[in-house]
Amino acid sequence: MYQYTPTSLSQIFVPSISIKSITVRHTLGRLLVAPHGSPTNVCGIARRIGYTGKRDHDLAIYRLKIKTLTHKAFVTLPMLFVVEGGIFVEYEQWKKNNQENTEEINDD
Repeated sequence: MYQYTPTSLSQIFVPSISIKSITVRHTLGRLLVAPHGSPTNVCGIARRIGYTGKRDHDLAIYRLKIKTLTHKAFVTLPMLFVVEGGIFVEYEQWKKNNQENTEEINDD
C-alpha cells in the first residue's frame, strides 16, 4: 500500500475506481482511495457516513482514512468529503458552492 508523508495530506484524493460522482443510487459504502496524480497507488479508504439528501441524485458523504509514513495506523482526516467530478471534494466547500449556485439560479 502506498504511504504518504504528513505534508501530502492536503493533496487531492480520488476513488480508486473511475466514477464521476457517487449518489444515493450507488451502494458504495467503502472505497479505496488514491492520490489524484497516481490513481493506482492506494493510500487509504473512504467510508460512507451519509448522504447530502434523499433524492436519487444526492451525493454520498465520506470520511477518509489515509496511511502516512509517520503513523502505523490510518489518519482520519477531520473533514467530510463527497465525490464530484471524479475527485473527493470537501463537503463544506461543496455545500457552500452548491448553495451559491442555487441562489444564482433563483435570482435569474
